[in-house]
Amino acid sequence: MDLEYTIRNPKPREAIIALNGKQIAKITKEDNLTFKLVREEDGREWIFSGKVHGEFRPFSLSISEVINGKVTEALIIREHLFKYNDKFYMLTNHPEGKSWNEYLSSPRYISRLDNFPYKDLLDIDHHTRQRIKRYRGIPVGEASGLGKSTHSVKVGSELEEIGLIIAAASYVLYSMG
Repeated sequence: MDLEYTIRNPKPREAIIALNGKQIAKITKEDNLTFKLVREEDGREWIFSGKVHGEFRPFSLSISEVINGKVTEALIIREHLFKYNDKFYMLTNHPEGKSWNEYLSSPRYISRLDNFPYKDLLDIDHHTRQRIKRYRGIPVGEASGLGKSTHSVKVGSELEEIGLIIAAASYVLYSMG
């Protein structure tokens, strides 16, 4: 993997993100199931909310960037699924070619779901989502240390542009939320 983010929580309601050992951002828990991510280099801010498409959903986040006081949608993760550059991805996926025996002891993968039959996250209903959990994709990242004080997220080049957001989202969903 190209980038490795390490997230640790030195204090309750706060986490520090490092890239290759250098601190680059901070996550703070705000009110109403929201979190704020601030990148130290330039002060860019993102707001993470558990409310997606008007309702609170498990393993879901609405991520918005704050630019000059204006809030713009950056990414939606809906029950582990997200769409980026017209491709669907799944957090904590078990990819093609990996044995199910490895699932409990291996890292959780971020996979690209090639040939995915849907065009939009809203097209996927509750019953379809249950079947999608068994859908296996191509690994493009991985997360380990889920639910622990040190969380590691690695992303490949195709997710490099949103790597910080994905790392923070993974931590919020599986360790801090």
